[in-house]
Amino acid sequence: MNGNGGNRLARKIRVILPVILRITLSLVLWTLGAASMCVVEAETREHRVVQEIPVDRDRVEKLQRWVDAGHDSWCRNPQMVAAMTLRQFAPEYSSYDCELASLTTDDGIVSANEAIYTYYSVDGHTTYRITLKRFDWQSKTAGRLQSRIWIPVRSEKITRVSLD
Repeated sequence: MNGNGGNRLARKIRVILPVILRITLSLVLWTLGAASMCVVEAETREHRVVQEIPVDRDRVEKLQRWVDAGHDSWCRNPQMVAAMTLRQFAPEYSSYDCELASLTTDDGIVSANEAIYTYYSVDGHTTYRITLKRFDWQSKTAGRLQSRIWIPVRSEKITRVSLD
């Protein structure tokens, strides 16, 4: 009797074990597939347009002398220079009717000679990044560091399209 009972149990295990393994494998594969679908849904396409702005030393020195003479003192404020540069490179913000205060901006002073300001569109799909610099050779015209004007050297437009 013990021989028959042992054979039945072994036969049941041989039948049930492959079914359990198939179910487990299916659940693992389904879980991995569902996880990758969530990652793909969260992805967005990003398109970058970077424009390096050429710096003409003679023009910068003339502008520095102009500002030192008491004109356009806003050129010493990096946030104002970034806002004016944004108006040049972003057609939707080129109108002076546009309220730049409605844009959220990151305070971007990286060092004493470099600042990066980031502006976000109201819909959240477009980001503008403006890089400004003050050069060492400006000290010849301006004197002290706080008197130097900020020069835009790079603009970057990042457009995000969600995969809806």
